[in-house]
Amino acid sequence: MLEQPSQTQQPPQTSEGGAVVGPDNAELFATFRSAADSLTHEWGFVVVRTAYVANEATDEQQWAVALGRLRAHALPRDEDAEMDPGTLAFPVIAHRSILGGASYDTVRTAFKAWFDDYVRHKQQRQQELSTESDEEEKEAWESDVRRDCFLVVDETALASLLQAPDEPVRRVLLRSTTTAGGGVGNVEPFVVVVDATDPRSVPYGGGGPYTGWMRVYAASLSQLANDLDSGNSIDELCPAREYLGQIPLYDGSPCGKLIDPPGGTEGRYKFPKGTPRGIQAAKAMLEEIERATGGAFM
Repeated sequence: MLEQPSQTQQPPQTSEGGAVVGPDNAELFATFRSAADSLTHEWGFVVVRTAYVANEATDEQQWAVALGRLRAHALPRDEDAEMDPGTLAFPVIAHRSILGGASYDTVRTAFKAWFDDYVRHKQQRQQELSTESDEEEKEAWESDVRRDCFLVVDETALASLLQAPDEPVRRVLLRSTTTAGGGVGNVEPFVVVVDATDPRSVPYGGGGPYTGWMRVYAASLSQLANDLDSGNSIDELCPAREYLGQIPLYDGSPCGKLIDPPGGTEGRYKFPKGTPRGIQAAKAMLEEIERATGGAFM
């Protein structure tokens, strides 16, 4: 029987990333460099594990199952799919004692540090090996694996992968308008996509402030990659929350979905509607949201 990690509806609390990116954790930097060096022409997403089960043997077995199902459900199956199924890559960054239970903000800080470190070292190696006959310098990040975002497998995501069939019995319909309360939303495995950009730097546009992360169906990952390649950003694809406690979900549709918290939205704080006109209006709305929620609105 598969051992299930404990499940929580909300993400881990925000924390700083210093413990993950400090000088004592050179192992993670080396892991990231090794994973990035193995990539050439692939597309996909870096996967960061933050969920582990207590027994290491069981954990290793379950992770192999979860990663296999993530790949199986994410593979494009349409004949006219823009992404080549044969070049899909999910380089994994994992460390039980350092990354276990880490918040999305913590992993974001770490991811940016790992990426900057890799680019810096790659450029240094290129300079050391370059000659006057070199026509042009290769890009430090050679593959199409995303660098503007990454995936997190936390406790709820891991549980969804472990509960999924080995092979998808049906695909999420691209550009689907199915509501989050029924249909495929109850059976599809998912992961969490985290924006590499600090959400606090994204201008407020009304509704719930941008979280910097959203859930994404495994079967919608190729569509997400297509949308990002088309010039969209994660914050543009993330549905704005209407009520406090809702979780944004990318399902490949233009508007996405919102997953209600346990017990529904009755009695929950409702974010103001409408787009603020100007910087001062946006600031005033954010201040009102902060007062009403005690600052716990992300």
